[in-house]
Amino acid sequence: MNWLTPVRALLVALITALVVVPATAFGAKPIEQFHDHFTDSFSDELCGIPVDVELVVTDNFFVYADDSFKDTASVMGTFTNPVNGNSVVISNAGQVSGPPPTIDEDAGTITFLTNFKGLPEKIQTANGPVLLRDAGFVQFADTFDLVTGDFISSEVVFVKGPHPDLDSDFTLFCQVITDALA
Repeated sequence: MNWLTPVRALLVALITALVVVPATAFGAKPIEQFHDHFTDSFSDELCGIPVDVELVVTDNFFVYADDSFKDTASVMGTFTNPVNGNSVVISNAGQVSGPPPTIDEDAGTITFLTNFKGLPEKIQTANGPVLLRDAGFVQFADTFDLVTGDFISSEVVFVKGPHPDLDSDFTLFCQVITDALA
C-alpha cells in the first residue's frame, strides 16, 4: 500500500465532513443579531423574600438562515434582603443554542431542542462560599401545540456535569436562597 491511499482516504473523510457539518459550525453569517450590555437596579421578591437587586447583563444573540440560534450571555445579580442586609449573588455564563425546530404536522406539535453549555447557575453569598452550582451541558426538548402555541411537555434529553438544582427539579434553588437571605 502506498502512502497516497491513506492520504486520499483522509481527504475524502475531510471533504465529507465539510459537506455534512452545518454552516453555523463554520461561522455562517447570522441573518439577525443582537448585542446588549446593561445594568439595572430594582426591588422585587425572590423565593418570597423581598430583595433589592443589582443586575449586570451582557448578551450576544444570533439567528441563522436555517432557523438555528446561538445566544452567548453572562448575567450576575446581587440580591440583598433590605431587612437584615444578607445578600446572595446569582450568576450564569455560557451559551444557549438550538437547531431549527421540529414540526410534526400529524401530531400537531412543534418541538424546540435547547442546549445549555457552561454555567447555567451559580449561587453564592456576597463575600462567601458557593452554595449551589450547576455546570456543564444540558439539552431540553420543549413541545408546544402547533396551532395554539400551548405548552405540552418538557423533557431533559441529555445531561453532562454536575447539575444538583436540575436533579432536584429546581427545589434546591429556593432552599438555598431562603437559608442565605433569612
